[in-house]
Amino acid sequence: MNISEYKRRLAQLERENRILKQKLTRSEINRAMLEEMIETHLNTLKTRNTELEQSRELIRQSEARYRELAHRDTLTRLPNRAFFLEYLVQGLSRARCTNTCAALFFIDLDRFKPVNDNYGHEVGDMLLGQIAQRLQTCVQNNGIVARIGGDEFAILIENLNIRDNAICTANRILNMFSKPFFISGYTCQIGVSIGISLYPTDDSDPEKLLQKADYAMYNVKKTSCNNYRFYCDISQRESIHINSYYDHLL
Repeated sequence: MNISEYKRRLAQLERENRILKQKLTRSEINRAMLEEMIETHLNTLKTRNTELEQSRELIRQSEARYRELAHRDTLTRLPNRAFFLEYLVQGLSRARCTNTCAALFFIDLDRFKPVNDNYGHEVGDMLLGQIAQRLQTCVQNNGIVARIGGDEFAILIENLNIRDNAICTANRILNMFSKPFFISGYTCQIGVSIGISLYPTDDSDPEKLLQKADYAMYNVKKTSCNNYRFYCDISQRESIHINSYYDHLL
């Protein structure tokens, strides 16, 4: 190979080398851009995943809140009628399986309407909140307290051994309500009429057991107020009135 041929070949190699360097430089730029794009995409995915988890947690909280609202009385925070009826079915099923007794209390407030009329519904609402607290104190961990109507409450006591246990609870409630309530500068003195039905003595059907406790309460309301009465203690001669009362409920 002569000198001129050698020089030409060398110049060609230098051009090819420059081209390769340019391609390599562009490749490095493309690689860096690709890595940056991948990192940006991963960060976006992480952010969206975090947002998705937050959304899921909000949904879980909303569902829990919805279940609470569906089963809780918004004023007193006690279980509402729907939840109590479900719990009553389960409670009687437990009593059936364990061969134990249960007592259902149906409670109606005495002299509650004058509080609303004289002091306003705001005071009446606060009074209901305090009433709920007193009832829970009377029952403690021995049962469940629910608000099933405007001024009506229900209590289920499970695992009763003797009727005297229910009597003790009823007397504890009456004693607790013998003390006045103090709300926004007002003194409110109210009482309670309590009807009690027993499982399985009076009935084994949840709805009928509730009706019989309701009737026993109605009997107290009609005769004396601020007292309690067991359904089984109501005279047999009142059976016609009892049946008429049930027909009215149905």
